[in-house]
Amino acid sequence: MSTSPSMSPPDSFPTGEPPVIGRLPAGVEYTHVKQIVLGLPGALDVVPWFATAGTDTAGWSRFRGKTFRALDRMLSREEQRLLATAPQEHGREHQLTALLRHHFVQYVRLALQQWDPTGEKRWLSTRLVSPSHAASSAAVPDPSRRDLVIEVWEPAKGEPRLLDRVVMPPGPPPWRDVRVAYYDPWLADRLCADVIRRHFREVMRRRIGQDWWAERAPTGWPMLTQYAIPMLYDYLYPYYAVRGYRQLLRDLAPGHYPRQLFRDIRDILQAEVPHLAAEVTEGQVQAAVQRYLEKAPPDRPMGFDMFGVRLDTKTA
Repeated sequence: MSTSPSMSPPDSFPTGEPPVIGRLPAGVEYTHVKQIVLGLPGALDVVPWFATAGTDTAGWSRFRGKTFRALDRMLSREEQRLLATAPQEHGREHQLTALLRHHFVQYVRLALQQWDPTGEKRWLSTRLVSPSHAASSAAVPDPSRRDLVIEVWEPAKGEPRLLDRVVMPPGPPPWRDVRVAYYDPWLADRLCADVIRRHFREVMRRRIGQDWWAERAPTGWPMLTQYAIPMLYDYLYPYYAVRGYRQLLRDLAPGHYPRQLFRDIRDILQAEVPHLAAEVTEGQVQAAVQRYLEKAPPDRPMGFDMFGVRLDTKTA
């Protein structure tokens, strides 16, 4: 029986995976690669840095070059004006302001991670919790109608100390279905912004995107050159052979780098974050690695050690 020209054998069907996955060395776990890449912002998160005067109909350009405090004041003025109007009059302007406020909060969260990555100062927490029996009129609280809780904590002896807590119960959705627990996203973001103003003044003075974005092409942004590429290098390096050459990583000459590793890092970034790395070259990856290795401690964790202990490790 002959095969129809329009049919392909089963092993030739596309898998939907980037080709680089199939050529990674044995032992590399792509879930760890994903963990690194997921630390990068999505396409919508970097819209302000691509918006131009002719295409910026949503006001994204207001993020560029401003401090969090300056943008917060601008958004607060717009919110106060919109809140004074009747809900039925809310339209596109209301939606755009809510969208910009949401991204303001997301950018602050990123800045908080950079400002205090190990939680030694203060941190912001948001979670859904079941209301207490005392605060609930029902004998048995409905688990689907939990409260949104925004908290600020600081380290202390014994257990962390709670500095602030704001509770937002669910309300009826705009479509008036009382069976649905609805959390107004604009209200949640405004409450979160209030908490941020009270407890993170140091971060509010920072420029939006500081140390991550820059007024240059995305291939030179610190989030790639100082975070993603070094992290991918440290994880993947132990799985690549370097022609038997053994020397401290910081002393490696350009010819001693595994060339395929640079190509694979480039291809991983182009496949996972094309909005940032579509134009990244192998040479740019190598240059970022060389700058990183000039100051990287030689005893830093690499490979699987960056993520913990294997679950299948046998212990005596």
